[in-house]
Amino acid sequence: MTPMTVQNIVKWMLDNRAKVLRYTYFLQVFVGMFLMLFGYYTGRGHFDLIRGGARAAGKIVDYKEERFARTGTGQSPFNTAFMPIVEFPAGDRVIRFQDWMGSSVAAELNNTVTVLYDPADPSAAMIDRRVWNWLPWAPVFAVGFFLTLIGIKNLTK
Repeated sequence: MTPMTVQNIVKWMLDNRAKVLRYTYFLQVFVGMFLMLFGYYTGRGHFDLIRGGARAAGKIVDYKEERFARTGTGQSPFNTAFMPIVEFPAGDRVIRFQDWMGSSVAAELNNTVTVLYDPADPSAAMIDRRVWNWLPWAPVFAVGFFLTLIGIKNLTK
């Protein structure tokens, strides 16, 4: 039995290149599918609003201070974010919601913003931020799709 050294492992991998690549492609497909599912799970609400939501003019009426645990050392254990509270008209009702994306400072109140909302359930809403609507979930989904596609292509060679 030969000892497990880096040189022996590298030699084995080079001698069994086809087998190693095949397992690598399976891993690539698995990771790609995981990223696609994660992107779908985290972004499905936003995607539904982008695809089929109605737009309305809303205004920021308040900010709610949220504290998030900070990783790292040497500073305060928490980050503080100010989450905008937005009101907008939907039919004959006025809807109020807290947006998902905050900032490090509370800006002016009564700023006008465009709101994307679900006409069937107006409480499902978010501020329309164009490109930011797609972050962070869409790039994760796209990388997963790419990895899955390339992995499947290589497995079927």
